Amino acid sequence: MRKPTPKKRGSKIGFVIDPFRRREVWFESGLEENWATVLIARPDVEEIREQQTVSYGNGRTHTLDFVVTWTSGYRTAYAVKYAADVDQDLRRVLRAIAERNGDDVADDFCILTEEELDLTTIANAREILSCSTDFDFEGQSVVRDYLAGVGRQVRLGDIGKRSGLSYRGYRAAVALFHDGALVADPAELLRVNLVASNCLSGQ
Repeated sequence: MRKPTPKKRGSKIGFVIDPFRRREVWFESGLEENWATVLIARPDVEEIREQQTVSYGNGRTHTLDFVVTWTSGYRTAYAVKYAADVDQDLRRVLRAIAERNGDDVADDFCILTEEELDLTTIANAREILSCSTDFDFEGQSVVRDYLAGVGRQVRLGDIGKRSGLSYRGYRAAVALFHDGALVADPAELLRVNLVASNCLSGQ
């Protein structure tokens, strides 16, 4: 991984804690931070590697912001740019990397901008990561047992009350969104009165 350096637009260096793979995912801009948060929270992501420098001939190198391995095994390399900074030069570089390196680097090469994100998606991802960093596996186990015995639609606040864990139960339930035990309309904010689909229901 290349050492993170500031970018021209939205410069911000730091890392997001990935509680599922127990590592830090570094970013170099506010936009990269948002995308890292969203990608970490997704249940179909197996691994994220950031700031991956690759060569594409004649001594030329380019740093890919993220290389994501999905649970299917498919790998996608991402350049993260504000829409105003996306140009044909970047597209040519990505094509050149793909042509020279093939699937040694990734199966696909894409560009992520702020236009593919919305505030609800970012907020929900942050909530999932916040609750998951509790590492409350005991609470999650209690919630899983509760979900197995109730219907396919469940209100998040009720999970906390009826599992006996109160707010701790709500946070454990939100953490379970990462592995797909619960799913909800992505346009809805995760909150206590949200009704989610219970994928563990035995009814």
